[in-house]
Amino acid sequence: MLTFYNTLSRKKEVFEPLTDKRVGIYCCGPTVYGYAHIGNWRAYLFADILLRTLKFNDLATTFVMNITDVDDKTIRDSKIKYPSLEPMAALKKFTKVFEEIFWRDLNKLNIQKPDKIPHATEFIGPMQELIVNILKSGYAYEKDGSFYFNVGKFSKDRPYGRLVDLDLGQLKTGLRILSDEYEKEEVQDFVLWKAAKENEPNWDFAWQGKNYPGRPGWHIECSAMSHEYLLTPFDIHTGGVDLRFPHHENEIAQSVAGYRTEKLADFFLHNEHVLVDGQRMGKRFKNFYILADLTEKNFRPLSYRYLILTAHYRSKLNFTWKSLQAAQSALNRLYQVFGEYPENGKIEKNYKKEFEAAIYDDLDTPKALALAWKLTKDGQVSDADKKKTLLDFDKVFGLGLDMIEILEIPDEIKELADQREKLRQEKKWQEADEVRKKIEENGWQIQDSEQGPKIIKS
Repeated sequence: MLTFYNTLSRKKEVFEPLTDKRVGIYCCGPTVYGYAHIGNWRAYLFADILLRTLKFNDLATTFVMNITDVDDKTIRDSKIKYPSLEPMAALKKFTKVFEEIFWRDLNKLNIQKPDKIPHATEFIGPMQELIVNILKSGYAYEKDGSFYFNVGKFSKDRPYGRLVDLDLGQLKTGLRILSDEYEKEEVQDFVLWKAAKENEPNWDFAWQGKNYPGRPGWHIECSAMSHEYLLTPFDIHTGGVDLRFPHHENEIAQSVAGYRTEKLADFFLHNEHVLVDGQRMGKRFKNFYILADLTEKNFRPLSYRYLILTAHYRSKLNFTWKSLQAAQSALNRLYQVFGEYPENGKIEKNYKKEFEAAIYDDLDTPKALALAWKLTKDGQVSDADKKKTLLDFDKVFGLGLDMIEILEIPDEIKELADQREKLRQEKKWQEADEVRKKIEENGWQIQDSEQGPKIIKS
């Protein structure tokens, strides 16, 4: 039995698909104007673990993630990068570069690619159809060539602000937000279609016999795209906690108004922030890290995935270089132990049952990971069965156990390890410690055990 914490109800609920055929999942994808940072990657890793868990539970899935390739930021930066190009050509060339980087990094983190990947610039028609539906429902209006969603009118008729316990007393009646994003305290009418500006990409939009050239607002794309591939309502909508308001709340309002439905999704699941050294990540704090920053310091991308697994998705994760090093060391130990196990085992049923209890309880990855380590130390389970069971667990973890190569330990490291062990037997502790430091300086570690010292990669 699967249970997830539903942000809509603020409690754990038993998950049952809306249909018996397959589970529809929508994840808000990247705005391709720059590199995804490690906080962004937590959201995509969380969605991937959710997807893997559903499949582990023998559920068929359709996973949709959008690409925002037109908004305030992509337009602004593409004009700066390619000032001599026509606006639409500049936008496409600029966003293509960052989208390719995104997919490359996604692959490095062993995140499964979505089944459907709609792009905003290729989805103008369905977005315009939805805007027309909202206008006909009476919850949108035109002003100076732009079209806005009437939050005040909608909130009188339908629930608005459930994801964040919004105080509608903050509603600024008659005030409009033209930018794609705004602060959480600003409850105002938001833009559905932005009037064309000089030297910016735009599309024609016909309404009541008149053309309103422009481009879509940010919120409208997710409502149109999820409906196109999953219909409305669908099963699960995911994203970071920062997207609850205004983005997800506005998605709900648009979809309810435009598609004449009671809800956008049955479940909303949100992952918490990644902190860096205890504070919010940001360029002004000089703690803004992308995946390349990790690999430049010789960290495996999958070490970051391991670190994500050590914290529950609804808990803040404090990133430090020390915590990442600990995650990498643990992952290397797991690879080493796994690689030493023989083949042809079977899945240990009791451990599988415990694993399912943990992962099906709102994706409790820390508990599931601890269980994997408990298995490696269980003398009552054969090594071959351990290997088969860990491979089964890794269908959810996604740590690539089925792809690892056994690390060849260099001869000089083996010689240093033998030298250290001899010094320890002679009780020359200080000299033995100096040899240990040499081993660590070369990227390896000595792990002492009852069976003797083991050499593992740092």
